[in-house]
Amino acid sequence: MKLVNIEEVEVNRIVQLWNKCLGNSFPMTEELWIQNTVNDMNVQRTGSVAALEGEELVGFVVTKQYKEITPAYMSKEIGWTQCLLVNPESRGRRIGSTLLQHAEASFQNVMEIRLGRDPWHYFPGVPLEQKDTIKWFEHKGYVRESIEIDLVKKVIDESPLILSNSKEHFRVLTIEDLPQLLNFLKDVFPGRWHYEAYRYSQLNATGREFMGFFIDGELKGFCRMNDPGSPVIAQNVYWSQLFPAPLGGIGPLGIDRKVRGSHFGLDIVKAAVNELMARGMHYIVIDWTQLESFYGKLGFTKWKQYQTMSKEVKS
Repeated sequence: MKLVNIEEVEVNRIVQLWNKCLGNSFPMTEELWIQNTVNDMNVQRTGSVAALEGEELVGFVVTKQYKEITPAYMSKEIGWTQCLLVNPESRGRRIGSTLLQHAEASFQNVMEIRLGRDPWHYFPGVPLEQKDTIKWFEHKGYVRESIEIDLVKKVIDESPLILSNSKEHFRVLTIEDLPQLLNFLKDVFPGRWHYEAYRYSQLNATGREFMGFFIDGELKGFCRMNDPGSPVIAQNVYWSQLFPAPLGGIGPLGIDRKVRGSHFGLDIVKAAVNELMARGMHYIVIDWTQLESFYGKLGFTKWKQYQTMSKEVKS
């Protein structure tokens, strides 16, 4: 077996192996792989390698460490393993261990390694149904943390949801609103949410992917909405091939802490659901959350679960 830089392997071969391993639950496309891995400048080129036996691709790993220069804050002291897959027919020969060892050795000046949760991630953790994989990572020194979930709701032929507050507080953003959105996120929700909105704003964005909550003309909350017409494949619509009809996505969302307590949070979700239904979506997914009871008020039910895991790196 030899390790080569993952860039040396054709994307279609990577996608084929992914789908052999995970395609029934998480079907990969070349477009998504190129967006989240090939085009992400945070990928660690030295740590992201493929394992070959002869000419056969038997496994690969992708690592990331934040190195972009953007107005958004993301820690440079965290290393991420975006994915690690081994051909089921080739397991038991220490291919995974070799890939993981190589990946971990590639990180520089990190205090923690996380499984998933990277910029342009695929998963917030290890899919919970992968029991053996979770145990394998535990043997490698990774610690179980929270359980994160994805929720889903079928909305075809449903009536619009009724808001508790005036509809005048809520509207879809326009391109002119994007500077105010970015300033709001930087001040109130710094970090990943600000980073993702900033990257969105660089991709011929129009603002239609955000529902805004306003008080006296000032933005006080947001809710991300995604559909097949969005300029980026967002995390809550990654696995749209699993659905027989158009899929929309909701999240993240947040309301300024100073104005919480009047059902504004639930209302902005309702407004986003209504907007996606008006765009013809038949299903809606909310990803990476622990708020099952909150979204359950609107009929969303548990769909997928993930075990977050990390490993402390000793200096």
